Amino acid sequence: MVPTEYGIASPSRPDDIEPLGRLNRQAAEARIADSRAAWPDVYLVQRAGKIWVPACEQ
Repeated sequence: MVPTEYGIASPSRPDDIEPLGRLNRQAAEARIADSRAAWPDVYLVQRAGKIWVPACEQ
């Protein structure tokens, strides 16, 4: 099983993803909440391999 990695993405620069590493989902959501204070359009992405996909909001 490949661990899930989270990152931060922006619609204005979809190919420029800031990897957050292998945090758990709760920690990744806390980081994205902090980032949204400065950049409201950022969103959480995840990958368990090579391809980043938007993380579903829970």
